[in-house]
Amino acid sequence: MSQTKPEQGLTNARILLDKRPVGWVDESCFLIEDCAEPSCGPQDVLVQAVWLSLDPYLRGRMNEGASYAPGFELGKPMVSRVVGRILQSKNPRFNEGDYVWGFLDWARRSVVSRGEGLHRIDPTLGRPSLAISALGMPGLTAWVGAIELGRPLPGDTVYISSAAGAVGQLAGQFAKRAGARVVGSAGSDEKVDFALAKCGFDAAFNYKTRNMDDALRELCPRGIDVYFDNVGGSTLEAALRHANVGARFPICGMISEYNAVDEPGIKGMQAMFAKRIVMTGLLVSDHLHKLPAYQARVAPWFRNGEMYFHEDIVQGLERAPPALIGMMKGEAIGKRLVQIVAE
Repeated sequence: MSQTKPEQGLTNARILLDKRPVGWVDESCFLIEDCAEPSCGPQDVLVQAVWLSLDPYLRGRMNEGASYAPGFELGKPMVSRVVGRILQSKNPRFNEGDYVWGFLDWARRSVVSRGEGLHRIDPTLGRPSLAISALGMPGLTAWVGAIELGRPLPGDTVYISSAAGAVGQLAGQFAKRAGARVVGSAGSDEKVDFALAKCGFDAAFNYKTRNMDDALRELCPRGIDVYFDNVGGSTLEAALRHANVGARFPICGMISEYNAVDEPGIKGMQAMFAKRIVMTGLLVSDHLHKLPAYQARVAPWFRNGEMYFHEDIVQGLERAPPALIGMMKGEAIGKRLVQIVAE
C-alpha cells in the first residue's frame, strides 16, 4: 500500500482504490492519501468515523463493472458502512454528538451532503458499533436467511458454513432458538471452539483437517434440512450430497470464489430437482425495511445475555487494507471492524 506525502495544512486522510486486483487482493491495490479537512455547506453534516465495517462483498466491488452493487472507481475512496459521531451539523435533523451510520468513504472525517443516507443510532439499543454488526446488516442477514428463508422446525438439522463469521455466528444462534440442531464448519480449531463454546452450536468441525463428507455423515446423521451457505464451492457441493428431500438452502455468500480468476461452477446440481431443494439467493438490501422490527426483536436478547456476538476490532484507518485482506483469508473471528478513533 502506497502513501502520498502530506502537504502543509492537510490533516485528514482517506484510502483510495489505486488498482484493480487480479485474483487475490493485496495491499498494492490501495493508496492512503492525506487530504484537506472537509467543510460543511448548508444542510451538510460533518462526521467523524469511529468504526468502519469490513465485509466480503467489498472484494466484488473492487472489480471493474457492477454485479449486484456498483463497482468502486479507480482513484476514488473505498466505501463501507461506517458508524460515526457528528462533529458539526448544519442540518436540523442531526445534532452534534449524535452517533449515526451510513455508507461513507474510508476516511477519518467526511462531509455528508444534506445528511442524505445517514441514520441516527438509537442509544438504547446498545453500543453504537452494533448498528453495523449484530443489530445491522450482518444481523439482519442472519435472521432473514436462517429464519425467514431457512424456516427451521424443531428437530431440524441446520448446517452453517463460516460458522464463526459475522453472519454465521448469529445464524446458528437464531436456528437454535427455533429448536433446530445446529452444525457448523470453520477453518481453524479456534473457530470451531468459538462456535461451540460461545455460540452454542451442537457440533462443529474444521473443514481444513477433516473430510467434508465424513464430517457431515457423522454430525448430520439424519441429513441436512437447512444449509446456510456463506462460502459456496466444495462446501456447497457437499451440502447438496447430504441434503434431505425438501431442504432449504439460503445462499448468503460465496467467499471461497471471490478471489477466483475463473468460475469452475458447482457440481451435483441435479440434487436440486431430485431432492426438491429450495435454493434462494439472499441480498440484505432487499430486506432493509425489516431492520427496525429486527432490532426491536433481538436487541433485548443481547442486552440480557441470551445471545453472543463477537466483534474482531483492528485499530487505525491505515490498517483497513491489511485487515480486509486478512478477513478474506480467514483470519478474523466474528465481525471484523476497524476502529478509527476512540468511542
